[in-house]
Amino acid sequence: MKVIVSSTGSDVDSVISPVFGRAKFYLLVNTEDFSFDSFENPAVTQSGGAGIQAAQFVLKKKPESVISSNIGPNAYEVLTAGSVHCYIATDGTVRETVEAFNRGELPMMGAANADSHAGIAGSSASHSKEPAIEEDELETLSARLRDLRGQVAEILKQLDRIMEEQST
Repeated sequence: MKVIVSSTGSDVDSVISPVFGRAKFYLLVNTEDFSFDSFENPAVTQSGGAGIQAAQFVLKKKPESVISSNIGPNAYEVLTAGSVHCYIATDGTVRETVEAFNRGELPMMGAANADSHAGIAGSSASHSKEPAIEEDELETLSARLRDLRGQVAEILKQLDRIMEEQST
């Protein structure tokens, strides 16, 4: 199985990142032999929408699961919409985290476990819970909606075809 682990460094002996959307690296680790590929997070310096962009980047690597300390609601929504299970790891190295995952010791997330914009420097709980919607985030959400509408339309066509075949 291949999993993505958010990391502070580029190898399996690096410490896992305390955040997902602004993690410096993502490691795609094979849980069987610990072979891995390391990727710099292209969204780490984004002024907004880092969680969504990071999640979209990670989905392109086709992991079966993601392991991170904290995942915000936007990133969590994108990952789970992509059928990727999210697991919580609180500390240790990437290697130790994957070993714990293999032993079944990491809890699966049932929801995001970080507030929106939790990874932004200077962010705190006293900030408004409703962040300003930025133009790039609106574009991303609009594109996702168009994709979903296309998928729904295709599913409906397939259902119509199957029902038509069954009625003849």
